[in-house]
Amino acid sequence: MKRIAVIVVALVVVIGSGLVHGVWGDRWQKSTALEEACARVAQVPLELGDWHGKEVIVDDEEFRRAGAEAYWMRTYTHRRQPLSVLVILMCGRAGRMSVHTPEVCYQGAGFQMLGTPRATKIAWADDEEPGRFWTARFGKNKGVASDLRLSWAWNPGSGWQAPLHPRWDYRGKPFLYKLYVSRQLAVGEDDAAADSTVEFMRPFLQELQRTLFPFSRNPQGSAAE
Repeated sequence: MKRIAVIVVALVVVIGSGLVHGVWGDRWQKSTALEEACARVAQVPLELGDWHGKEVIVDDEEFRRAGAEAYWMRTYTHRRQPLSVLVILMCGRAGRMSVHTPEVCYQGAGFQMLGTPRATKIAWADDEEPGRFWTARFGKNKGVASDLRLSWAWNPGSGWQAPLHPRWDYRGKPFLYKLYVSRQLAVGEDDAAADSTVEFMRPFLQELQRTLFPFSRNPQGSAAE
């Protein structure tokens, strides 16, 4: 009887841990919502008012390892001003999208985060709730010295957010978008001065709202009336 009891307890532990891992990793949630969310990634236009986008060739294996099921990398350049930003948009299961943060991803490219990220609010319209992004400066000392300012956030369908614990906050969500917007900085340039990132993100976030969430009235994901 004791042996049977031990086996039962062991099975409960294994099944319980499997269920927890399945929820964390969205193992059983290959849903229509995820498929539709991924399909909308490619629909984000290259032309965006004064900004012209250009696709960047990427390493598909790197994105797949990060859990991205739909993704692209683009440069957007202002037509009349010397402004350019690099944008990465990804979509996948929440458990995978929430664990790869920039200090991990960019480290592989030789960048190190300089200082502590700060939260920044960016609104896509005057009358809408602003999105909340993490912003930090990254430096690259090896090879060609280069700094960049990076803003990043996640969106499960309820607005762009910058939580402290994304894996916990997004557990069980059927899909999760992740957005990186970066601007290269000149040597010694103050990243808080004349930042083109915010100038780009306002119209860009408005376009993302129309494309990624066509049935939502606002970035908080409320249904249209």
